[in-house]
Amino acid sequence: MGTSYLFHGGRVLDPRHDALLEGIEVLIEGERIKEVADHPNTTAVPTRVDLRGRTLMPGLIDAHVHLLLAEVNLHLLEGVPLTLLAAKGATSAKAMLMRGFTTVRDTGGADFGMKQAFDIGLFDGPRLFISGMPISQTGGHGDFRRPTQTAFECACCSGVAFAARIADGVPDMLRAVRDELRKGADQIKLMVSGGVASQADPLEGLQFRVDEIEAAVEEATRWGTYVCAHAYAAEAIRRAVSAGVRTIEHGNLIDEPTAQLMAERQAYLVPTLVTYDGAQTARAGIRTLRVQPG
Repeated sequence: MGTSYLFHGGRVLDPRHDALLEGIEVLIEGERIKEVADHPNTTAVPTRVDLRGRTLMPGLIDAHVHLLLAEVNLHLLEGVPLTLLAAKGATSAKAMLMRGFTTVRDTGGADFGMKQAFDIGLFDGPRLFISGMPISQTGGHGDFRRPTQTAFECACCSGVAFAARIADGVPDMLRAVRDELRKGADQIKLMVSGGVASQADPLEGLQFRVDEIEAAVEEATRWGTYVCAHAYAAEAIRRAVSAGVRTIEHGNLIDEPTAQLMAERQAYLVPTLVTYDGAQTARAGIRTLRVQPG
């Protein structure tokens, strides 16, 4: 059953209420919450934790993170070896946990090795649901090759090569989806429109043919999981949702008819507004550095 803990004496955040609750005691047995009560617990518990002056709250869930995308300018990952990238990712994961996020969904980059490192306690971090390497078409949002490059270096050489993989056509898409699932992906990530972090493709661009998206969705469904899709423009969102994509990541340019379609198809929107605040702050910092004397 594991060790029991009784948390008492502090305040408790219950999202169903508008105010913090006083006089609540929470009993934990092993990995399960056994009881939440508004009266003193008389059970003999090995470990009692006094929370006076503190607040107890449920673990937070972040539905869109990238533990291994450690640079705002993703092309800088070309100079980052995977060993350093893993170290940065572990540090980022611990910071997320310390901010109260006990579960996160990594939507591209983190692999089974990092997930297992947290599961077996090598590093402190939240529970991970991973997408593995996002799948992009040639010239799409995940194709970080420079115009002078014809191929990526191997995925063991640098962070940018590890950040996405290319698939063109239905057979290539099936192979990529099956391979990411084989390597432990909990869900599949597709790039179905342009984005703010890629230079070659227009933001409103439509990426992947519909039959390619449908092939990914069918394969993920047969595996018992789903597809999430990076998409900004309303038309890109409509194509993805109509093809069976379950969650739309970003979706900034969605319109009302497309939102209605998502509701009808029981698809979910995962907005990531803090991303743009972070990018704006980073750009402001760069501009400030440029004008400093010396």
